Amino acid sequence: MQRYMTSRLAMLLPTLFGVVTAVFLVIHLIPGDPVEAMLGESAMAAEKEALRQELGLDRPLLTQYGGYLAGLARGDLGASIATRRPVFVEIAARWPATLELAAAALLLAALTAVPLGVLAAARRGGALDNATLFFSLIGAAVPAFWLGPLLIIVFSIGLAWLPVSGRDGAASIILPAVTLGAGMAAILLRLTRSAVLEAAEDDYVRAARARGLPEWRVYLKHALGNALLPVVTMMGLQLGALLSGAVITETIFSWPGVGRLMIEAIEKRDYPLVQGCVLNIALCYVFANFAVDILYAWLDPRIRLER
Repeated sequence: MQRYMTSRLAMLLPTLFGVVTAVFLVIHLIPGDPVEAMLGESAMAAEKEALRQELGLDRPLLTQYGGYLAGLARGDLGASIATRRPVFVEIAARWPATLELAAAALLLAALTAVPLGVLAAARRGGALDNATLFFSLIGAAVPAFWLGPLLIIVFSIGLAWLPVSGRDGAASIILPAVTLGAGMAAILLRLTRSAVLEAAEDDYVRAARARGLPEWRVYLKHALGNALLPVVTMMGLQLGALLSGAVITETIFSWPGVGRLMIEAIEKRDYPLVQGCVLNIALCYVFANFAVDILYAWLDPRIRLER
């Protein structure tokens, strides 16, 4: 396992370098003048030049890239133009809220999708199977920007059961978590059902049935154990999507996370903060995939033995 982790870490380094470079180039090579976008066309030429020097945009691109890499090596992402605080500090202050929301959505999706997926597979073709497939189709099709306002209208404004927005107490996370986790739950449910049905046809499951084991034990102990591999992989990949997809949900519910911070930075044209938020989201994807690789190898020893 240690050898496998070492090889994965060695592959992680060039990936990180590529991600960092891509973020730098995307921000610096998009059409338009970022200084003019931040200050507006009516700003004085001296003001534009001062900001250009402050951001280092008056230097050659390669010099800027070298300074950017050197800053990253020191953990320095620059300073926010709006607050003058370090970008790293601004993002770190919002991370607890985003992690809290992503963990709640992931937990909600897993606790809903895996049991229902197993039950749907065990009752294949029945009323429960058809109902779960119908609701999973609805969950996958409904976008967060539509589901969030709908939940607010029904449960906050109509029934007055839950707060409309903000991060104030356990009740305030329910609607954002449902909005963020609904799509993921739908995908996981269909994947769990398919994986359990496929595993149920394997010889070792038939042998378990031949030994007279109860049907629930055959599905939970034998079929689900091997069906979890693709489910765990999808959950890891979806975790990266949750952290980045929280941009819409955090905006709808005024949740003070990294996603809302990026929207605020775009509105204020805070160029260094936008760059830091984009890099943060990209790195989330990279490390989520790395964690999935390690977990996958831990669950299935054949993978690490093949390397």
